[in-house]
Amino acid sequence: MENEVLDVIERVSETDEFREDLDMDLFEESILDSMKAIMLIVELEGVFDVTLPPSEMDREDWNTANKIVLR
Repeated sequence: MENEVLDVIERVSETDEFREDLDMDLFEESILDSMKAIMLIVELEGVFDVTLPPSEMDREDWNTANKIVLR
């Protein structure tokens, strides 16, 4: 499952540089912005058949690839 999540992040962000450091802050490094964050949520919902309400997701809770994988 971890690789699937990382693949989704890579597709949405259009980069794989975060794979070198899964604790890299995706927002600080401009890998994700607010639009890509929404796109990521939508993509993860579709791939994993889950619901992730953006209003309940604090940026600090999912600002790294590791945190997204664990969520």
